Amino acid sequence: MPNTITPVNHATILLSLGGVNILTDPVYSFSVSYFLPRLQKPGIRLEDLPPIDLILISHNHYDHLNLKTLRRLRKNHSPIFIAPRGVGRYGRRTGFSNVRDLEWWEDMETNGIRVTCVPAKHFSGRTPWDRNKSLFGGFVVESGNSCVYFAGDTAYDGFFRELAARFQIDVALLPIGAYKPYRWFRNIHLNPKTAIQAFEDCAARHLIPIHWGTFKISDEPMDEPPRWLLEEARRKGLSETVHVLKNGEKFEF
Repeated sequence: MPNTITPVNHATILLSLGGVNILTDPVYSFSVSYFLPRLQKPGIRLEDLPPIDLILISHNHYDHLNLKTLRRLRKNHSPIFIAPRGVGRYGRRTGFSNVRDLEWWEDMETNGIRVTCVPAKHFSGRTPWDRNKSLFGGFVVESGNSCVYFAGDTAYDGFFRELAARFQIDVALLPIGAYKPYRWFRNIHLNPKTAIQAFEDCAARHLIPIHWGTFKISDEPMDEPPRWLLEEARRKGLSETVHVLKNGEKFEF
């Protein structure tokens, strides 16, 4: 059975690795933060998802952690809820019975899958009063000889090189949207140029961009991030390794 990656929308990715189905940052709501409407339909309807074994939550921002979606997933599936320290409480609040909170570089194993929480350059908080009261991060998921890095939400930083030293990454799922105005977002989000640099630093074989085209979070045109990414990939001679996928389009590796 091949390993597959299917973008659903934004940072919601269906990863099937070693026969285990993993869903990242699931958001199926019509809007986020109460006022940002959905501009693209999910590539897979929630009711059409296969049985989900693991849910990975990178941090507690509204466009990455949606309580209504979590309740629906918990009702229809029985997944393990994995998140950085302090974020597991949202899993418990929505009724998940198997919840794991991880520190950076801490890992866990289940069903032949190893999940490692890895650093990010970002922040957390759902209100003005809980900023950075919980951890934020990405995840490296390994099964046999296959390895996928899900960055969640991050800006550029030196830890990408450390990922290359610790893992042999097949596919890097890197955010490319929400970067204008630059002065606001440069320390919390990648843009297409810095995403290519992060891709080179972590020495992954393939890059699939995430975190673009679904919610109007920032000032750049909605179709600009993938165009800029492909231009930067061509400039660096990386066109064959960068894959811009539509919602619902499957990538096999």
